[in-house]
This record gives sequence, structure tokens and C-alpha cells, in this order.
Amino acid sequence: MLHITVTAKKSVDPELDGLGRPFVGYEAGMTPDEMYEANHGEWAVGARAQNERFALFSFGRTVIQAVEIESLELTNEREPDDTRDHRYTIHGKILSNGHPVFDKYVGKPTPVSVARNPVRYFNDEELDGGSGALCRCGCEGWTTRGDFIPGHDQRAIHERIARIGTVAEFLDWMDVVRPASLKA
Repeated sequence: MLHITVTAKKSVDPELDGLGRPFVGYEAGMTPDEMYEANHGEWAVGARAQNERFALFSFGRTVIQAVEIESLELTNEREPDDTRDHRYTIHGKILSNGHPVFDKYVGKPTPVSVARNPVRYFNDEELDGGSGALCRCGCEGWTTRGDFIPGHDQRAIHERIARIGTVAEFLDWMDVVRPASLKA
């Protein structure tokens, strides 16, 4: 499981932030959507993150949010002379009461020890079993939920249509390969 420790809410320059955010971090009273928007990106996560299903966000040694990871998107690629690592944005579903990960962790003490690096990993075999897979569109990106990174199913369809030619040519071809009289 991926664990990220966030800072107190602070202003950032939207023009320098890869997601165009005016602030990052946490303060009491934020809604789950506000917490997610402020904190789901730009993190220097390692290769292990590609296989994680859930991310926990903590502040002040307490877990404040749990997210089911759908994909990781490279949002800030390191320049050759830059010492910082690539930065990724976590795309996913905000979990709430009733989900086992939320119920076990949110509002409770952080499950990892305090460290300088805000990104940590830990194992919870009961809740975080399974691993990611390559996106089926062929982009070589990883997804931990389903066959495609969100939106990449459409990319795959359009690329396949382009292999045949036009949409009309694709439909003609499909009708020969899989006639309407055949049940799916």
C-alpha cells in the first residue's frame, strides 16, 4: 500500500504546479474532494507504486484519506540536468465509510513510522493483495484497476479503427468478421 504524508495547507504558484493548483496540503474542515485535489499529485514514487492498489494520505500522524488507485500519470518529467525525480499524479476513487481500507485506516494513527521522505510503502496482505498491469491500449502505462488507464479504452478503439482506415471501413470489416446475426 502506498502511504503519503502531506504538509499543512500552503499556497503554491498555479503556473509552476503541474496540476495548476493554488494550494497543496491539508487543513481541518477540508472536504474529501478538496483533500484529493490538493494532494493527489505530484509525487516522486518509485516503480513499486505501479503495483499498489490503494494510497493513504496522512497528516500529523493520522490517516486523513484513502484512495483506490486507478492509474499513475507522469505529470512532471525530470529534465536531464535536474536532480529531482519524475513526479506522478495518483488518479483514483476516494474511499468512504463502508470500504474496508477506509474503515481500517482513516481517522486512525498512520501505519508507518515517521520519515523524511513523505512517500512510504507498507504491506497489508488482507486488503492490498494483487498488482497492477499494463494498460491494454499499448501505451506501456500501468493501471491497478481494470484493463485501461481512464480514457485509454477510447484511445485503443480509435487506434484500431485507424488501422483499418475510416470508421465506415471499420464497420464494414467488423460486419464481415462478426456479423450482426452472431450473438456476442
